[in-house]
Amino acid sequence: MTVLFINGSPRQHGNTAALGERFLHDIPHDTLNLADYHLNFVQDFRDTNHPQIDATDDYEQLMKTFAAADEIILGTPVYWYAMTGQLKVFMDRWFDSYTNHFDFSHKRVYLLVVGADQPQTKALGITQAVQHSCEWLQMQFEGTATVTADGPDDVRNMADLPSSFWELGSRLRTRII
Repeated sequence: MTVLFINGSPRQHGNTAALGERFLHDIPHDTLNLADYHLNFVQDFRDTNHPQIDATDDYEQLMKTFAAADEIILGTPVYWYAMTGQLKVFMDRWFDSYTNHFDFSHKRVYLLVVGADQPQTKALGITQAVQHSCEWLQMQFEGTATVTADGPDDVRNMADLPSSFWELGSRLRTRII
């Protein structure tokens, strides 16, 4: 059973990374920081003879790591009431893999969201986007843990985390033990 944390934050050591570290503190895992990779926007070539693939960026490299994982933890801060552009572009590119017969169906997805201003309410669209994407690709969406944090070390310094964090972590641990 392999576990992969995909950090969608442009800040490699920010609150999203800290939340992922705390979520996976005793679980062997790989981490991908999307900000370290070059991803092009999805191109829709369905009505052409052009293959639905873009070999000019790092997407295929990222998907090799994604393919090897069973448990996928997506992490994102809230940016303008949505996930970061990095995570959105990565998820948009799942279309490339889907059209090339990539099997998403055995993967389970967990979502970690960090925001400063009422993220439990204002980030509902992030959860819905991930949940609907999982349904369409036949992945199992396990749920969302949302944490309110603003300062650069808030998550690292929190004495306690919300119940959604512990419940989602318990669900993951049940799967891998």
